Amino acid sequence: MDDSVRKVLENEEMLGAYISNAFRYLVAIFFAVQILVNLKHGDILANAIGFAVYLSITIGHSIVIRTCPDWAVKGFSYLALIADFAIITAILVFYTINNSSLDYGFAIKNPIVNFYLFPLAFSLIQFRLRFVLLSVVLFYAAYFGIFAYAVSNNKIMFSDDWPEYVSGPYVLLSDALFGRPMMYLVLAFFFCFGILRTLIMIRRIGEGEAQRSLLSRYFSPGMVEEMMTNPDVLEGRRQTATILFTDIRNFTALSENMDPLELSRFLSSIRETLTDCVFEFGGTLDKYIGDAVMATFGTPYPSADPASDAIRALQCGQKMLEKLGEFNKDRGSKGLEPVRIGIGIHTGEVFSGNIETSRRAEFTVIGDAVNTASRIESLTKNFGKELLVSEETWKLAGANFVGETLPPVQVKGKEKPVTVVAVGA
Repeated sequence: MDDSVRKVLENEEMLGAYISNAFRYLVAIFFAVQILVNLKHGDILANAIGFAVYLSITIGHSIVIRTCPDWAVKGFSYLALIADFAIITAILVFYTINNSSLDYGFAIKNPIVNFYLFPLAFSLIQFRLRFVLLSVVLFYAAYFGIFAYAVSNNKIMFSDDWPEYVSGPYVLLSDALFGRPMMYLVLAFFFCFGILRTLIMIRRIGEGEAQRSLLSRYFSPGMVEEMMTNPDVLEGRRQTATILFTDIRNFTALSENMDPLELSRFLSSIRETLTDCVFEFGGTLDKYIGDAVMATFGTPYPSADPASDAIRALQCGQKMLEKLGEFNKDRGSKGLEPVRIGIGIHTGEVFSGNIETSRRAEFTVIGDAVNTASRIESLTKNFGKELLVSEETWKLAGANFVGETLPPVQVKGKEKPVTVVAVGA
């Protein structure tokens, strides 16, 4: 289970504990009314003791919820559940012995048995399957414990006549064994099913949000929304895309005097600046490689016209340089050395899609076009330029920009010399 989903479920359980505790006070009012209504018919002392114990546990539950760690809250919730069954069972047995010591059918038919539904309801409110299952176990232990004791000691009378069962002291065996016990079990089943359905729903929502959060690291917000409705787009395909690489110049010298925390903040700041530019022009953040950023345009949705991807990539590169100028102004005001970057852009065929292992999935692009874009970015050092694009990209987008074609140069991994254009020159 995803950590974010687990966190949501834990929060829901804690919220359930708060709500359950509030309902315990409502049930306390119900018990108080029952005691007052039956003041002339019940045992005042027994009722008062049972009510006092229940109220003490409820107040204790409130204190634990507000002052103790989660493990203590969970532990006390178990204690409260068991105590509720103990109180109901004690009251039921007391009235059985007090009113009819030789007829335990009184306990089996007593309306007090219905009070066992309250702990079951508390379990549902607390959103815990374990509590519902424990409630079933405790109910069956109490109910059939009394029934077994009555049968073994001949303190119960059976009849096959329904009117005698309803209006007399007799007990209908089939109803005693399958009536209320089955009703309790069926209700518990419905409660479990409801909780399970809700857990599945929360898990799906949580996983969807986790996926949305993951995608938002790589894609623009609009693209994320579209991909959530059509996840098949992440499946692998061959397509034409424009790849952008950017790298910080003299990063080693720039960072050698930074402590780890300062370096982390510096990288986070400049990465955020560059990534915002990628998303602004509908690009996809492929990955961070140390101080380098790799982005693609035309993934995961290939454009009908590759020229539009190339144009957006060049616009993104220019925006990065503009934002870097603002970034450096802020650094200059603090007496810090300005940051320089090199940007390389190339358009070509790539494989685009999820590359998965048993532990990780990553949306990326691979192919010779990616390597070429990286090599072009490296050429910015040789030519002393900030933004270079390949001849292929320039043919698609060059009409919209000003550039200078540079002499062909041999790069690693390419048989033929590569011609690049310095944009904005």
